[in-house]
Amino acid sequence: MNRHTSFITSSLITPPFWRHVCRKTLFSATLFITASSLFSPIAHAQSTPNSTGIISAGAAITEIINALGAKQQLIAVDVTSKTLVANDVPKVGYHRQLSAESLIALAPTRIIGSDEMGPPKTLALLKQSGIEVDIVNGGETVNDLLHRIDQVAALTQHQQQQAQQLKQQITTTVENIKQRNLHQKQPKKVLFLMIHDGRPISVAGKNTTADSIITLAGAINPAASMVTNYKPISTEAILQMQPDIILLSDRTTASIKDMAQLVKKMPMLAATPAAKNNAIAVIDGTALIGGLGIHSINEAMRLNRVFYPQS
Repeated sequence: MNRHTSFITSSLITPPFWRHVCRKTLFSATLFITASSLFSPIAHAQSTPNSTGIISAGAAITEIINALGAKQQLIAVDVTSKTLVANDVPKVGYHRQLSAESLIALAPTRIIGSDEMGPPKTLALLKQSGIEVDIVNGGETVNDLLHRIDQVAALTQHQQQQAQQLKQQITTTVENIKQRNLHQKQPKKVLFLMIHDGRPISVAGKNTTADSIITLAGAINPAASMVTNYKPISTEAILQMQPDIILLSDRTTASIKDMAQLVKKMPMLAATPAAKNNAIAVIDGTALIGGLGIHSINEAMRLNRVFYPQS
């Protein structure tokens, strides 16, 4: 799985040093859980033979199943997991908008998802047809993620030792990020903007995965003290926040490629340090789905290096 994202050139770093940071970020094997950790000895461990056929509804769930070495139990996934499985594994749509008929046709034993999975009518029909519907923890904290790993390990009938090893990997990575953050005298203020055509522009406030990733990365989310969840916010409020860096998903940067285009869409940003320093960072949008996940931790480490390249 190769889903590294980019950092649009800003005055935070000079291009030659950025290339050095990229090499450290992309190939560091000691400080964070790289994509290859999904194919580590944990992932290759033999699973307990069983007749379970699982549909995973959410990338955060699928990556745990893979990391536990249970991917052979997957008979289908939702589209947020499409990069985590082979091309021939059926895709059943978006985890919030599942169709009962298409799921039942695959004859799964169970479907596993977070509390974002739905709609409720589909889940009710699945239960009526005899399919187990398991809603696991979808929280935004590291402890939520560790608990979710235990839940998925139990549902896939895997040894607890595998879950313990995976949790230790995550704990080690989080500790490494914290150690890097100890050197930061002045944390950056990082504001995540959710931009979708036809909808008001929203910020990520408290109780969002974006907020958790920003915080883990050693930065301050100025919206966390003002709003909860993803909410539209006034121009005056954004100006008051004075973000040092604007964080966008890779989906957004497919259409808004640089700060000039962003300021054209949101003129008030021109008066922020982020715009003056041309500071945009990009996050893989799949790291924001279904609660804090393994990839979210990876992104937190990567963004820590982007926010603080001199550390």
